[in-house]
Amino acid sequence: MPPKVLFIVNIDGDPDPETTPPDNPAVLAKYRVMEAIVAEHADGKGAFGVQTSPMYRHRFFDEPFAAFWHDWVQGGGELTLHPEEDLYCAPDDRLPDGTHYADAARMQQVIADGVATLARIGLTFSAYKNGYQAQTPAILRHLHDAGIGIEMSCAPGIHWPEKLADWRNAPLSAFMHSPARMGEIAQPGDPQQLFEIPVGWSGLPSATPERLLNTQYLVNEFSNSAAIATVWDMIARRAQEEGRDQIVSFLCHTYTMADSRYADRLRRALDYMTAHGGQPVTPGEARLHFEAQAHRQ
Repeated sequence: MPPKVLFIVNIDGDPDPETTPPDNPAVLAKYRVMEAIVAEHADGKGAFGVQTSPMYRHRFFDEPFAAFWHDWVQGGGELTLHPEEDLYCAPDDRLPDGTHYADAARMQQVIADGVATLARIGLTFSAYKNGYQAQTPAILRHLHDAGIGIEMSCAPGIHWPEKLADWRNAPLSAFMHSPARMGEIAQPGDPQQLFEIPVGWSGLPSATPERLLNTQYLVNEFSNSAAIATVWDMIARRAQEEGRDQIVSFLCHTYTMADSRYADRLRRALDYMTAHGGQPVTPGEARLHFEAQAHRQ
């Protein structure tokens, strides 16, 4: 069987990034658009990010969102814990530089609280994703301790020191993440390894000084249909050249789903990927596939 590309629809469930996001019905309507698109074009397979933030620590764990998460999981999807510690906080609490992700004790509490709060409505997180592609060894340890074994903050090539995003050495397909060396493959015997799923990347230099996702990545909002198709083709070609399956994520955001331009772009992208060697999977399914592939080698 020829190599293929497994992809995870990596959904950022943040409301509009403004000081006062829309009311619950407006946010939920966009969630439902995303849910319908993924159901129709990706077999319901995806990872939906549940935001926790200083502004909204529990807003998206309560109704009406709790019922939505149950619907999403019943439809075949999985959930991602998504802390937004910098963008979604009161202006007085924003740091003049640096990031709240550097506060290990704070992040330990955020993670533990998110896991416990979701458990109270009878659900669990499959994976985790920070804002700004940030990640630290301390957060990785806290994830392991909290029982989250899959990480999805990785964007190969991205280097934004102020936000603790350093993926310069990251593989372009899923890998077991070193517990101590950011963006590097774990060594045999390393404790507390996490399964890392990167955003799909062409491998070409970034046009936004290595800080932000753009047309060289599989990302819906900051790219266009032609560029997404080109990046996908490069990933599919990489699978053939390396002779092994690739596992990547395709990042998209719910806050754009009231705009038909972004919703239609997402539909076209998912259709293109599935028509050109792609298989939509959940993070959990991706890990099982990765482990089975490693066992055969």
